[in-house]
Amino acid sequence: MKIDQDIKIRVLPGVYPPADDSYLLIESINIEKHEKALDMGCGTGIVALHLAKSGLDVVAADISEKAIENTILNSEINNIRLRVVKTDLFRNIDERFDLITFNPPYLPTKGEDISWDGGKGGVEVIDRFLGDAWRYLETGGEIYMVMSSLTNREFLEEKYNSIYEFEVITKRHIFFEDLYSYRISLRNNNSLYP
Repeated sequence: MKIDQDIKIRVLPGVYPPADDSYLLIESINIEKHEKALDMGCGTGIVALHLAKSGLDVVAADISEKAIENTILNSEINNIRLRVVKTDLFRNIDERFDLITFNPPYLPTKGEDISWDGGKGGVEVIDRFLGDAWRYLETGGEIYMVMSSLTNREFLEEKYNSIYEFEVITKRHIFFEDLYSYRISLRNNNSLYP
């Protein structure tokens, strides 16, 4: 997907502003064959707005009340319709999608801002996400996600190797790290795992 310069984004205090990882994620997404999307950890709503403006039926989700408010504000500013849900990962999600996007907290920090604090190895939130995401993917669905060279990506790929196929789409060097955009799909196109 291309970055749409016409989409205007206001950033409320306490909400993660669109940054290199946000734009890398957007540019990595292939929306062909997709109709219904979930943008997990929507923040300002920048990814969700790009998806919705491209014609997808979009649910934007975040644990942060401020992020929810910010996404609603930006959808109104841009006159783009989407649904917004406050949730801790999939807790309040009860439908399936053929596309899920996530710019997760992936840095190996502890006690920092929830927007980037991924805990030990930078994998704590991603681990919880991948543990449940397959239940919310339609057969043939895809997950697009960003991680860092500072994230223990090997741990995640090894732990979830029997469920998901991990494909690095793009690698980009930013300051002190490399950013990776991933396309993650269910092995054997099967969403019925135990």
